[in-house]
Parts: sequence; structure tokens; C-alpha cells
Amino acid sequence: MTNNENLPIWTIDRSEYVINDRFLKLRRDSCTTPRGGKVDTYYVLELGDWVNCIAIDEDDNVLMLRHYRHGVQKYLMEFIGGGMEENEIPEEAAKREVEEETGYTGGSIFHVGTSYPNPANHTNQVHTFLAVGGSIDRDQNLEVGETITVEKIPFKTVIEEMSKPDSVYPAIYIAALFHSMNFIRASEDPKLEHLKKYV
Repeated sequence: MTNNENLPIWTIDRSEYVINDRFLKLRRDSCTTPRGGKVDTYYVLELGDWVNCIAIDEDDNVLMLRHYRHGVQKYLMEFIGGGMEENEIPEEAAKREVEEETGYTGGSIFHVGTSYPNPANHTNQVHTFLAVGGSIDRDQNLEVGETITVEKIPFKTVIEEMSKPDSVYPAIYIAALFHSMNFIRASEDPKLEHLKKYV
């Protein structure tokens, strides 16, 4: 890959917050491009980093969430995920989200990749994890704004369903599956050996 460190970036001439609260920061920048062009209004969403996790139990089932998403006013099938809390490292956040949303604990957890959801105007990254070998041994601990049911779906079926061209899933979870499958293929960890037959 090309090293981008020495390439010129936009100069921010003026910046102000349109919205500035704990959940959302919307910034309006006025910029000058390296070629001297003026971009008077460019909106940037300053969002905190996010974690997601594909949790696979002892029977090779993925714990999928049927999650109500108010933006599209639909229930969507998703992997486990959520925002990182202040001073929290990604692996701690992933373990917390998995336990809170499903009651799944134990097993092993692997960091399989990091990506930008939308670097054109979002500042955050998504850190993806793969959890294997654990089980549900406690109740969910959901936040007031979460409406979630947990469904166990065979890993093989999840890959097949999310690979269909007419299926619609959140893009960050398609990326999570890509990261996880590549990680499993390349791994020499014996804890993941039994999953290679699916990828």
C-alpha cells in the first residue's frame, strides 16, 4: 500500500459545532484544499469508536441480535456491537457488549480487524472481534433504548445468508464477517481450527 503520510490535506480555515452533546457532535468546517479550492461548508460527525463482535458458541452457532433500529424503523439481524465508554479499551468494550446484550461469557476473544465506517464525514473507527467457545450463562442487561432478542444461527448459515446479493445488512457487520473469515483462514490457533471448514 502507498504511504499517505506526506500527502497534503485540507486546511480548516474555520470550524464550529452545530450540535455538541455527549451522543453527537456535528461540526461545520470551512476548508481550503491543497489545490486552493474553497469548500465553505463541510459537515463532519464526531462519533466515538465502536466495537462489534461475532460470538460463536460451543455448537458453532452465531449469536445474532434481532435489533430494532429507529433510523429505518425496522428490526434488523445484527452481530453484537456498541459504543466504547470513556477510557475503555476495545477488547474490554467488546466483552462488555457481548455479556450485556446476550449473556454470553467465557471462551476466547480475538481482535480481527479495524475499519472506518464512513471516513468521508465520520471520525470514528470500528474494532471487530471474534469470540469463540463461550456460552450464554446469564440474563441480558439491556439499556432502556435497546429492544433486542437473541437468536442462535449456525455459522455456515450466517455466511450463506449474508453473502446473497439480495440480502441487506448493516455495512459494518458485513465488514465484521469479512474480517472474521479472513482471520479464521489465516489463524494457526487450535481454538479456531474447527471453524475453518465453514470459511
